[in-house]
Amino acid sequence: MDVEVVLVNPIYEGNVGAVARVMKNFGYSKLALIDPCVFGSFARAMASHAQDVLDSARLTTLEGVLRASNLVIGTTGIVGSKANLRTPYPLARLGGKLSGMHGTASILFGAEDQGLPNAVLQECDMIVNIQTSPEYPVMNISHAAAIVLYNIAKTVNATPKRKVALHSDLDRLLQHANDVLELIDFPTHKRQRVSNTMKRIFSRSELSAAEVRTLRGILSRIEHRLRR
Repeated sequence: MDVEVVLVNPIYEGNVGAVARVMKNFGYSKLALIDPCVFGSFARAMASHAQDVLDSARLTTLEGVLRASNLVIGTTGIVGSKANLRTPYPLARLGGKLSGMHGTASILFGAEDQGLPNAVLQECDMIVNIQTSPEYPVMNISHAAAIVLYNIAKTVNATPKRKVALHSDLDRLLQHANDVLELIDFPTHKRQRVSNTMKRIFSRSELSAAEVRTLRGILSRIEHRLRR
């Protein structure tokens, strides 16, 4: 699986350059930036011999990442908040998971001062966390990127076995399921919790595009029968 590093609202140009350098250290070259700071000579100095990674970085949006990726991975230094109830995927197993899949995985790193907002983490297919001292759990993004990319790169690549559906395909499947919940008058106060549960199930299942179409076909038949 191709890996793209996505920096969301980075505020220090030196960190952007340092992330580019770390990426090249571990053999990765696809860098995307969402609302980045202005960067110039200092970023290039921090990138050192990875200025080509910096030069080829693309500007994008969160919507663009969600639309084009097969797997969206959020990173967070803090877990267990009420707004982010998912259990982080074990970082040590992430490389093995990615190596067996076709497609593009986008790994999101948040701003240096606040990390990824919960609203962004909720959009991700999974989250990962680096276990640090509880006294100061939030890492510099270039250091976090180094640890995450090291854990991926050190995994022996397997032959990709599955081409998974795009994240946007899963979003449409989730919306379709929510439409059916509304159609059957599923209690409104329970709907968001059930929707979050379905999203976690879909993300873990590594559904293919054909499997998504099959599930949506079943949902369409249910809709048709209920509307008769």
